[in-house]
Amino acid sequence: MADVAVIGAGISGLTVAHALRDTGHEVVVLDKENRSGGRMRSERIEGFLMEHGPNGMAFPAPCAERLIGESGLAEQAITGDPDARHRYIVRRGRARRLAQSARGILASGLVSPAGCLRVLLEPFVSVRHGDETIADFARRRFGREFLDYVMDPLTAGICAGNPEQLSVSAVFPRLKQLERRHGSVVLAAIASRLRQRAGAAPCNLAKRELLSFRDGLGALPQAISLRIAGRVLLGTQVESVQRAPGGGFMVMVRERRTQRSLKADSVVIALPAYAAAGVVDRLDAGVAGELAQIEYPPMAVAFLGYRAQGLAGPLDGAGMLAPAVEARDVLGMLFSSTLFAGRAPPGHVALTAFIGGARQPQLALLDPREIGELAHAEARRLSGVLEAPVVARVRCWRHGLPQTGLGHAARLNAVAALEREQPGLFFTGNYFCGVSAPACIQQASVTAERVRSYLAPASGRGRRERLLRPHGLPDCSEDSVALRPAFAGTTSPPT
Repeated sequence: MADVAVIGAGISGLTVAHALRDTGHEVVVLDKENRSGGRMRSERIEGFLMEHGPNGMAFPAPCAERLIGESGLAEQAITGDPDARHRYIVRRGRARRLAQSARGILASGLVSPAGCLRVLLEPFVSVRHGDETIADFARRRFGREFLDYVMDPLTAGICAGNPEQLSVSAVFPRLKQLERRHGSVVLAAIASRLRQRAGAAPCNLAKRELLSFRDGLGALPQAISLRIAGRVLLGTQVESVQRAPGGGFMVMVRERRTQRSLKADSVVIALPAYAAAGVVDRLDAGVAGELAQIEYPPMAVAFLGYRAQGLAGPLDGAGMLAPAVEARDVLGMLFSSTLFAGRAPPGHVALTAFIGGARQPQLALLDPREIGELAHAEARRLSGVLEAPVVARVRCWRHGLPQTGLGHAARLNAVAALEREQPGLFFTGNYFCGVSAPACIQQASVTAERVRSYLAPASGRGRRERLLRPHGLPDCSEDSVALRPAFAGTTSPPT
């Protein structure tokens, strides 16, 4: 019998297991795959380094920094090249630099003079307190052009999503908060700038750094797995979770053709929503149905390595995003070898293209060879590639990133209600508070603390307060990934 059974060995599940193990709890991690880390995978290919999932982490991020230190990876950490700050947005078939401030965006030519005027009229738009889609919010407050060339590509960069379908409160919570609190996003931004000039501590997203490791982000889940070696059971399919007679839970698992049960005082479900649905169906079919409705459109990651001489010019910056109105076959491209050192051998460069998502899910289901050819064709048109790649590798994820639509808050409330009804059952994962790796780690750290509180000896009122407290989502108010997509683990699944 274990104190805690963690279902899922992605970065979320491993973070929970690591935190609980370090405080003396008996933990077992179960995963149907034959390797831990979920989609946080790195691969060396003929001197190149490909990330199959996220490409980096935005810092500062206290929970992630602490986890890296405790995992013994601090000396292997590398930061993004400071010369790779520039991001680009495709307009009329060419890449235009995306400024780091609202004023810079308006002055860059990315938005026309008429579009800029429409943005400047934003303070006169009435407040709408209820939730709405990203597209409705952007059109209402900033106009159609700002939606097409700023909000739409940022949404693609964050979660490969369609702004017509996603909740602005879920993806860009800070923007909705500014509207509700100040009546205007533009006036709130101006007030913030004035406070900075007056000496108040700024929240300057441009100063955030990107971090990875010499061997890629996959080094982090592997290091955690080594620290809890012997407690990670791979190739183990969890079929259901049920209440055990006398208390606790029975976890029904299958290893090849053998079915057995495992008893635990507490269970943490650290799976994507669609997989979590199958596990909790016997506990609550209604909640399972809500989880199953969270869409994960397919996503493809195409890694391309070129000779540096085969480019018309240097890859200046972190990468580019393509708005839907430009009708490109890629959501965006990361300039991998510019962003981090060691991603390509000397004399070579590396690109990572993201294809599919909610915008064009059918493209991610093509044959990998076709996807590679499609990505190369777009690299040739948008990045000045003149030669065929020397390395081409494609990873197809049939389930990509979670799409947080207008009903998402209600679904999370249903999950929280199930946790209250089933004391000792907890959920965590990238569908709670952001798909970036730091957001997943922070959410998982909060979950681990809730599990510790549940398992701690207590009685009476103190115990009841711990069981009935709010779900405990981490603070998303800074909206760090939402305003700075940075292609750093946002356009590819972290867990």
